[in-house]
Amino acid sequence: MFESPILRRTTGSSIVNLLDDDTSTRSRIVLAALRVFATRGFEAASLREITSAAQVNIAAIHYHFGSKDALVQEVLRVVSEPINRMRREALARVPAHREPTMEEVVEALIAPPVRLSFDATGEWRLLIRLLIQARAVPRASTNAAIFEQYDALAADFVDALMAAQPSLGREEAYWRYAFAIGAMMYIVSDADETYHRLHRISGGLCDTDDPERIVAQLVAFIAAGMRAAAPAGTPL
Repeated sequence: MFESPILRRTTGSSIVNLLDDDTSTRSRIVLAALRVFATRGFEAASLREITSAAQVNIAAIHYHFGSKDALVQEVLRVVSEPINRMRREALARVPAHREPTMEEVVEALIAPPVRLSFDATGEWRLLIRLLIQARAVPRASTNAAIFEQYDALAADFVDALMAAQPSLGREEAYWRYAFAIGAMMYIVSDADETYHRLHRISGGLCDTDDPERIVAQLVAFIAAGMRAAAPAGTPL
């Protein structure tokens, strides 16, 4: 298992570390918004709550961001960039003289958000939940941020999946990429301490408090799905 330097920098410490300068007014607003959006949700959170947490006035938000939607997009960018750097970093570690294995590609894709969601402070779990919320409840502002942060990444991972499994067609690779993301999002949500449904219905057999067990099970499941034969009628 490879542990990313970015993972070491971001886990076990405050989300303040996501920003280069946590003292500026702009950064204080972003940090406050991260926490308020993560606990209250994008729709329910008010600018008044954010300004109170950041100890600034409404005018400061309008000056630095222009609108709540623009602030939402900045928050999603701040959360997404370190996760996606970790994913690309993991792919880049595959030796240049060979193609990646399917397990390497899948682990690079799903392990960073899973492992981050178990950081010692508990703050990253809230932030991962924020990303899940952005995908589960689409709105114009969150869609724009998700498209910007993840569309190019998806294309790169589809290419990597096809390199690992040459018989995998591009259409099929995109379907299976989407299913992989869905499986990862579900199990991260299930592992929330307020839910733990899989642990409960399995009678404690499935330990959803163990991120490495989650990663191992996800990698095995998704890699097998990537290698499965395409449904009849699928274009090559």
